[in-house]
Amino acid sequence: MAGSKVYIESLGCPKNTADSEYMAGILKYSGCEVVKKPEQADVVLVNTCGFIEPAKQESINSILEFADLKKNGLKKLIVTGCLYERYKKELKEELPEVDGFLGVHELNKISDVVLGRAIHRERLYEFRELLGKPHIGYLKIADGCSNGCTFCAIPLIKGGFKSKSMDELVDEANVLAKKGVKELYVIAQDTTAYMFERDLKNQLVKLLKGLENVDGIEWIRLMYTYPSFVTDELIDFMADSKKVVHYLDIPFQHVSDRVLKDMGRMYTKKDIDKLLKKLRDKIPDIAIRSTFIVGFPTETEEDFEELVGFLESARLDWSGFFKYYHEEGTLSFNRYDDLDDQVKQDRLMEAESLASSITEEINESLVGKSLSVMIDGESEDWPGYYAGRSYRSAYEIDGVIYVKGDKIQESSFENIKLVDTVSPFDFEAIVL
Repeated sequence: MAGSKVYIESLGCPKNTADSEYMAGILKYSGCEVVKKPEQADVVLVNTCGFIEPAKQESINSILEFADLKKNGLKKLIVTGCLYERYKKELKEELPEVDGFLGVHELNKISDVVLGRAIHRERLYEFRELLGKPHIGYLKIADGCSNGCTFCAIPLIKGGFKSKSMDELVDEANVLAKKGVKELYVIAQDTTAYMFERDLKNQLVKLLKGLENVDGIEWIRLMYTYPSFVTDELIDFMADSKKVVHYLDIPFQHVSDRVLKDMGRMYTKKDIDKLLKKLRDKIPDIAIRSTFIVGFPTETEEDFEELVGFLESARLDWSGFFKYYHEEGTLSFNRYDDLDDQVKQDRLMEAESLASSITEEINESLVGKSLSVMIDGESEDWPGYYAGRSYRSAYEIDGVIYVKGDKIQESSFENIKLVDTVSPFDFEAIVL
């Protein structure tokens, strides 16, 4: 099927996006055309997520939806990624509509499955094809995880933490920069554990220094950091860096010491408070994002109230919440009985409402300030406006700044003034 038109549906996290772009590059190098719409394709590739129940359901629904296209000329449906890696036997039995499967460690075999011939590459990034905004690139510095959180299925899917070599990562960043990437997202299951499996410490700082020297990259954004491993060296480096933005994504998951222990997390609430103080003392304008799980099996009403109290006092810039899902194979699934779903849902709604009001208050205090924003493109929600972000927001995760102005270019930087908030998360702005 040389000359095939391939559509790639990439579900789940940015780590999956990077994998999809590796496969897209191999297919394009092999003579395929990567198309924007499934209706244009001979082959559809679904890169699935298998982390928690809603993600699994979304993956299954997508596969079945694309299988319907076979009635209208679609020749092949390929399924890759985490869901297949986790449920290989079941998916093969239950999805006869699928023509080929690939696990998470078999990305370089994509041409075998689509074209029937092998084009194996050791360095998957060499032909990487960007599937999203041309100025945004995801640099996956490691795969798997060795932290042992009791609620998490990632080690079941991807195995232990394994870092990529520093030279190759800097090389990959150069490849992305030559394609027009200006904002580089450093991602992994735990970016702060970079090179830990080789008993090397503070290698993340060393890597960031190398990435700073890549011409064309203007912003470097650090995602998925683990609270225990955000070192003084990393904080000092961020404070002085010209390219690493003053934004940090630190999933705390909870603040009750007992729940944290049951989750298998390696820190206490006192450690969290100490880290937040250190970050804000060293980097006063830092924007901090965190995520939390509510309704863990051992979470009592008192534990949840402790989390609520923390949210009120810590006043994080951005907070995301998940209700706990009882995932088979995880340690918490084997150890504990699940909580009532209505209890989890009520706690989720209360936490989200509180965090949203805190973000809104923080954002209202910023109205009137001037910032440099990256323009992501024309806004679909606000005709006549452009959607942009300051250093305070990660793409498709945090709030948006709607910018009014003429002659604005996608992927450009503009100096703007925030004139109003238009939601708890978003702003209206004018170009200065």
